[in-house]
Amino acid sequence: MYSLRKHLTVFLRSQVQADMQHNQPADVTIETSGVIPIMTGLLIFCMVVVFAMMCQNRMEFWMTHPSLESWTQNNASVNPVAIMTMIRDQNFTKAISTIALASLASLTGWQLALNAYFTWVFGSTVEQKLGASRFLILCALAIIIPYAIVAWDGFNHADSVSYYYGPVYVILALYGAGLVFPEEKKVRQWFRKTRGEIFQRAPRGDSASKFKVNTGLLSAVFIVYEVGLWYFADKYTPTFQTFHLWGITSAIMIGYGLTWFLVWSATGDLREGPVKLMCIRKYNEILKLDIGHEAAVRTTAMALGLPEDRVKQWVAKQKGKMKIS
Repeated sequence: MYSLRKHLTVFLRSQVQADMQHNQPADVTIETSGVIPIMTGLLIFCMVVVFAMMCQNRMEFWMTHPSLESWTQNNASVNPVAIMTMIRDQNFTKAISTIALASLASLTGWQLALNAYFTWVFGSTVEQKLGASRFLILCALAIIIPYAIVAWDGFNHADSVSYYYGPVYVILALYGAGLVFPEEKKVRQWFRKTRGEIFQRAPRGDSASKFKVNTGLLSAVFIVYEVGLWYFADKYTPTFQTFHLWGITSAIMIGYGLTWFLVWSATGDLREGPVKLMCIRKYNEILKLDIGHEAAVRTTAMALGLPEDRVKQWVAKQKGKMKIS
């Protein structure tokens, strides 16, 4: 056990010396966990449940039907005058439940399928960065705030005929959150540099790599989808609207602003101290070896030549925040 710790310490010291050779510390990045994005899947499951409730014993994949539209108007859509009347009468439970159902509603089966798809591709990576609890808070804010702004603006314009529905604001909030985490650009290597590398196997990607997508292409596809959805609503269901300018703006601001604040709270003070940054990085690397917290702190202190109490203090300040790499 002593020899293993000694070799590990020597190895980490060599890595630290290599890091210190650079004039500037490396940028702080948020670690992507390899777990399955359960909360994203749960959000999609809620969309399916709401659509089943809306169908009223009759499911149509391509078009709506009268009973579905009637149930949606009464339970799963945001009518500005109706929502503000609920708030005036202090019926907050009904107002929140209506907004929540409207944020998960889809009038047809193809809308449900595409909404679920975009929720998955934008939400899975964000959840793996933020973690389940922070992701849940982001979704809750994206569900309530944009539709509340839409209801307020519609009420000021005496809009009593429009019914807003759909998870577009949730998806846009997830898209805005993803903008905080830029995609890593990888250069494809066509030729090996040395003969010995010819037969080397390519490194195995982690389980998170399967959820990474080309956000640029998907953003364009999502815009085309929303334009087509607006055309469908305007032609076949004119009383139902899918998006509002202020709702779109607030959703993107919520996603980007909240995620930026969470990243800043986890990495802000680390950018000013390269030694502290290396300490947290080494601690996270050692902790992955399943040697326990105390052993990871002790080994990190030995590798960096820092007091053990100082390492404990820095690690304790990062507890509960997103992991850096």
